[in-house]
Amino acid sequence: MSNISSIEVARARRSHRVLFIGNPTRYNDVSRWAMVRQWAVIHGLEPISEFEGDVLCVIVTEDVLDGVCSPTDLIAIRQAEALGVPCISVIDTTQIWQVTARVRARISQSRTAETQMTRSGTTRSGTARAGMTESAVDAPAVVLYYGV
Repeated sequence: MSNISSIEVARARRSHRVLFIGNPTRYNDVSRWAMVRQWAVIHGLEPISEFEGDVLCVIVTEDVLDGVCSPTDLIAIRQAEALGVPCISVIDTTQIWQVTARVRARISQSRTAETQMTRSGTTRSGTARAGMTESAVDAPAVVLYYGV
């Protein structure tokens, strides 16, 4: 095994990607699995099903924790463990919340800053929008629908 650099660990902790491993079979697991995936999307995280690139954390079913999983799932879990990526049960929502807190806060801050820039009439570069007055920037858009 190769040594993991602190740069790789830091990059993974900034990642927005959450790896979901397993195939929930129990009723409670299925509903919890769907709820956690939806929660991840709502909070700006990217649910993925294959270990590619930087991953913030791995969320697994109870069956996977019990060792009932495919060889591909087992390889992904071992890879995550080797990289120091936390593997969390889908039932342990408190730990999921804690592990993703820093990234969710950063996403929230960037959305707030983007909203403030939009409201102030500036672009990402900090310049005013060409040809738009302050009232035009804040005016609601008009959408016309021509039905068929």
